[in-house]
Amino acid sequence: MSKFDLSRRQFIGALGATAAIAGLAACGNTGNTGTDTPSDSTEGTDTAALVGSISCSGATSFQPLVEKARDAFQDANPDVSVAISGGGSGQGLSQVAEGSVQIGRSDVFAEEKLEADQLEGLVDNQVCIVGMGPIVNAGVDVTDLTTDQLKGIFLGQITDWSEVGGTAGAIQVIQREAGSGTRATFEAAVLGGEVAPDSFRPVAEVDSSGTVVEQVAATAGSISYVAFNYMENDGIKALTVDGVEPTQENVESGDFMIWAYEHMYTREDEDESTAAVTKAFIEFMLSDDFAATVVEEGFIPMADMQVKKDADGNITAA
Repeated sequence: MSKFDLSRRQFIGALGATAAIAGLAACGNTGNTGTDTPSDSTEGTDTAALVGSISCSGATSFQPLVEKARDAFQDANPDVSVAISGGGSGQGLSQVAEGSVQIGRSDVFAEEKLEADQLEGLVDNQVCIVGMGPIVNAGVDVTDLTTDQLKGIFLGQITDWSEVGGTAGAIQVIQREAGSGTRATFEAAVLGGEVAPDSFRPVAEVDSSGTVVEQVAATAGSISYVAFNYMENDGIKALTVDGVEPTQENVESGDFMIWAYEHMYTREDEDESTAAVTKAFIEFMLSDDFAATVVEEGFIPMADMQVKKDADGNITAA
């Protein structure tokens, strides 16, 4: 188990009481790569009368959170179905851009994955923040790495744990697959634009955060990276980076640098047969009714951030 417990806000108790109140009130921030958000054109939707089915694919880092929202949303709206699948940020963005799903989940801005013509009509709904950090097999006796050491490991320049203060033994790098938003976020924060040489081969490239945890737990000497909400698992442990613990407070303050927005991209020209359901589901993700669950699941509400990040990775005061 990771030694780091994610923080809980004192307001959770109050929000838990709020969650018992009926209604799905919209809150939080949304961005738009087009002109108007879906809420502009469907204001006043009666969520009690919602009927229809939508699909949501993409990033696996916050898929468990979205599944919890789906379950609560469907309980409140029995004539609604929300189908959720993974595939990574690249797949979610491509599918929402082509209109094969109503919601595309991503750990990165669409501008980082799609061509300019694919961005037309996309609406960026930023629903929460995800912190990410390195994890190792529980048998590794290293507890902290500097950013430069992490960079060296994932560029293939540091290959033995003895080079970073641990017991001698080969470092087994487990990488996410190309197209993963988690990988893009980690590499942007740690590698700074450098690319590993073709001669460097991780021991595995896997397609989901859950598989990363399984592989690291089963592979002696291994290292990878996951979102905070995956760090509490047997057989792995989370590392500090530059002496800074991977906690909610440290992400909020800007002291821990590996984090991303969780995006739920939609289309402003979505078909009327599904637009009301899509709008209501996004609003529920951002609502006070669901805010306590966001924190409990290891994510960070938008309103708590003291810093912000743009599509180019620049971090400034919020």
